[in-house]
Amino acid sequence: MSEIIIILILGACIAWPIWTVRKYKQALKEAALDEAWREVLKDPHYIDRRRHEERRLVNEARGNAANR
Repeated sequence: MSEIIIILILGACIAWPIWTVRKYKQALKEAALDEAWREVLKDPHYIDRRRHEERRLVNEARGNAANR
């Protein structure tokens, strides 16, 4: 019985740092994404650039479909 408890404690000691580092990296990625969105939404020309990019992608897709 004591071996099982020791194995569980050892497993927890290994899993906890891995889980902590993973959560930390995920939090950093989310913070970077939030900062990027704040930067994009501050841009007064974002909506125009987005519409232009969407039109370009649609036209490119239509051109690729016509060439098949």
